[in-house]
Amino acid sequence: MHRSKTALVLAGGGVAGAAYEIGALCAIDQALEQLSVNEFDCYVGTSAGGMIAASLANNISPRTLLSVLEHSLLGIAQLEPQHLFSVDPTDLLRRVVRLPAALASAARRIVLEGGQASLLDLVEVLAVSLPSGLYDTSSLERYLRAALTAPGRSNRFKDLPHELVIVATELDSGERAVFGAPPLDEVPISLAVCASAAIPLFYRPVRIAGRDYIDGGIRGTASLDVAIERGAELIVCINPMVPFDNSRHQPGQGISDEGVQRIGNQVFRTFVHAGLHYHIKQVRRRHPHVDILLIEPTRDDQVMFAHHAMRYRTRMTIARHGFETVARHLQEHFAHYRGMLARHGVAISDERISHDLRTLANAGDDVRAVRAALVSDGSLHSAPAGLAHTLAELDRLLNRIEDASPQAA
Repeated sequence: MHRSKTALVLAGGGVAGAAYEIGALCAIDQALEQLSVNEFDCYVGTSAGGMIAASLANNISPRTLLSVLEHSLLGIAQLEPQHLFSVDPTDLLRRVVRLPAALASAARRIVLEGGQASLLDLVEVLAVSLPSGLYDTSSLERYLRAALTAPGRSNRFKDLPHELVIVATELDSGERAVFGAPPLDEVPISLAVCASAAIPLFYRPVRIAGRDYIDGGIRGTASLDVAIERGAELIVCINPMVPFDNSRHQPGQGISDEGVQRIGNQVFRTFVHAGLHYHIKQVRRRHPHVDILLIEPTRDDQVMFAHHAMRYRTRMTIARHGFETVARHLQEHFAHYRGMLARHGVAISDERISHDLRTLANAGDDVRAVRAALVSDGSLHSAPAGLAHTLAELDRLLNRIEDASPQAA
């Protein structure tokens, strides 16, 4: 049966969002028959989703990504905090030297305006001396570049066997920037991913060819229209960010009672979620022949709401949660998804995800057993954690290197 052109669209969500997407992709990969999440025709990534999309397009499986959260594997170093949270002392010093002038300006405003000068007015004056972001993406760019330039992989959009698009936002114009498409198809993938993931205030804008870029989620957390422009008729979209439904809370346990951080978290999630669902509604209206399979946490998912998006140490907890919740969702709606995917020549089965869920249930809170269950591909659970998967991954990597080598005369 003819298979429709497929696309995988991955939204942003920080470290927690990336971990959720990796777990979700492991579940989806187990459900797919005669196809893997590394064999979609097109990958579209925004912010943290850009890093995952770039890896998948380079034939790095979700289980390898899961393993890399805790140790190095197949030429990819373990992802550690220093890769994500590095400070650029040069930018900090450049901003600090502006502080005396900013303080003098603030003092003049207080003298001239007296009681009419508000706290926000003073913050505005002092802001020029503050860094443009808490952290710098240079360490993350070097990490990604090393991973994507290993044998069998590429840091160039044009070299990939599948289409890859990374979405960012150009700061000075506010326009969407589509890396992987002209004129931004010559930018290294690692640099494009960092531009897409440059969360305002958290990361400094990324400068490329004289232009500054920030988080692609500012223009929409998932660009399904980009996939449709490339001919996709079946789109799998994963969105880790949904607002939490706390409407039935006990007295004193409202979101506003938990402080400004929780309020900000809820506002950001509401903004992202509303924008995505409006986008999906418009896409479905304009392209009724396109099927969209949306994977996201439920509105009552306390695990996803409880953890800050950039918290590193909860990554494995959220990856497991992503796998389990998505696997159960696929089980519960199996008949619906089987019919939808069959229209596009894609077959699925719930046999392996059922097996994996039982294995995780038996593992309980045993960290080593959980890791073994998640990293294994479901065919050799009695082997050391991830052995079967690692050997299969290595075989695919060697085959790709062989295919890319010049033919013998």
